Amino acid sequence: MKPMSTLPSSDKSDTSQGLFKTLTRFTIPSGVLTTGPTVISRIAREIPEIGFLTTKTLSMVPRDGYREPIIHEYYPGCFVNAVGLANPGAANFADAMKPLLPLYGRKPLLVSIMGSDPDEFLECALILDEIADAFELNLSCPHVKSAGQSVGSDPVMVESVVRKLCQCLNKPIIPKLSPNLENIVDMAKLCAGAGAAGLSLINTVGPGTAVDNDGDPVLSNIVGGISGASIRPIGLKIVREVSGIVKLPIIASGGINSPEDVEAYRKAGATYFAVGSGLAGMTTPQVRKFFQWLSGPVDVGQINRRSRKGISCAVHTRYVKTKVTSCKPISLDMFRLELEEGPNCDPGQFFFLRIPGLGEKPFSPMSDVRPVYLVRTVGPFTNGLSTLREGDSICLRGPYGIGFKSPSNGERIVVVGGGTGVAPILMAANKWSQNVYKTFMGFSHPAAQWFLDEAKLFGANVEVAVDGPCEVGAILTVIESYFNSLTEFPPDLKAYICGPTMMMKKAGELFSRFIDKKNIYIAREDVMKCGIGLCGSCGTEQGLRSCVDGPVFSFN
Repeated sequence: MKPMSTLPSSDKSDTSQGLFKTLTRFTIPSGVLTTGPTVISRIAREIPEIGFLTTKTLSMVPRDGYREPIIHEYYPGCFVNAVGLANPGAANFADAMKPLLPLYGRKPLLVSIMGSDPDEFLECALILDEIADAFELNLSCPHVKSAGQSVGSDPVMVESVVRKLCQCLNKPIIPKLSPNLENIVDMAKLCAGAGAAGLSLINTVGPGTAVDNDGDPVLSNIVGGISGASIRPIGLKIVREVSGIVKLPIIASGGINSPEDVEAYRKAGATYFAVGSGLAGMTTPQVRKFFQWLSGPVDVGQINRRSRKGISCAVHTRYVKTKVTSCKPISLDMFRLELEEGPNCDPGQFFFLRIPGLGEKPFSPMSDVRPVYLVRTVGPFTNGLSTLREGDSICLRGPYGIGFKSPSNGERIVVVGGGTGVAPILMAANKWSQNVYKTFMGFSHPAAQWFLDEAKLFGANVEVAVDGPCEVGAILTVIESYFNSLTEFPPDLKAYICGPTMMMKKAGELFSRFIDKKNIYIAREDVMKCGIGLCGSCGTEQGLRSCVDGPVFSFN
């Protein structure tokens, strides 16, 4: 197999050269990883093998989607997911994307859209027309009513949607068809006749249901689309059948995990290759290396080995069931949850705690010897956690992410925690007690004395501050006063910070007056829904994904 930069077209799709003006024929499918503007921009810049970028599916109005869990790996490389087409809405996405265009190398942006009828599809496209180089029509999502497959299974509706957009827009229109259609070849022919410039094959199969060891459905939506290695044979079959009849370029997806898979899809008739579930758990540098490997030659002697170039093939969402040993309130809006057992982790890493039927959320522990979590009651799930009592069962998965860097012998660290961000900070203070120079903790409400006494056991030199009425960030005043009083500092002092976003920003700016920025580390508390880098909900301003590239980052 030749490198992707000179990869030939399929013998069955020689007419496809002009769809995207790129010689690198990889993308990431809609809804995976490149779901936010900053991540799209960074991936375009850092991964030359990706020739065009695909957005998540966008709707006229914002959609919350389904609550977590939204994805589960039931067997290595095999997933079931139900995100619910969550998105910020067409106008909001366009506004966020415009400042980042054109993408690096002027790579095309394929904008995925949804609607319930031709007019809604067109209205959504017109809002996004300024940022789009082409439109993908989501006619294939298998688990959302009045959208996706429910629209895409009606030939009259599909023909009307495709024809209307082709007539009204001066952009390539690429329908994404469902593998669940019995007549997918006929539907592909209908799309071609209505003016489609290409086809996207396939989306997820199903829906299906994944259950845990107790037989409880894992996904909050109960059912979800099946993706990953298990649908590769279906994808190859459909691409081969459609390309044999319809002479349009095909963007193929479905279980692409190796150069051999790329070659198989190419021979089946695909022109472009979308890699999604195969990126589970990868940091951005790992994604870069993975695409380099995918674009390389096929090792004929190893065609059945399906190695992922050193990337772990373990199940990424395995749950451990344990029991609650105690659940105690420590302030008006916070409680301490202790569990019987759980996996070890580094300070700053996180786990998803799950109550079957209620959902799951991510938390960083205060201790992993006997898992202890500090939780703020802010919604249905955390309120549910607060009602757990000794002996109640709970599930957890993890650890995820990159924690705080272990200090070397003799290095000194100052640790700062705010609110529930105190948890990983206390874990760091306990694990590296010989390195701790000073510990600061800030709360919005007074904490129980028993908890403060417990916290002080994690390390000496603990300062605690509580915000007064209409006051925020009292701990920052304490920190500034303390450091201004010092006449000398330990050499190469490091700061580890976790808490609310604004507190960490101001604490980082404050410490940068006394400490080199490269020695200041923050543990971000971004919205994380999958923990394995696929949903992209935790994209940072720099285009990284907090759940795999962080959550601990250097302040600079």
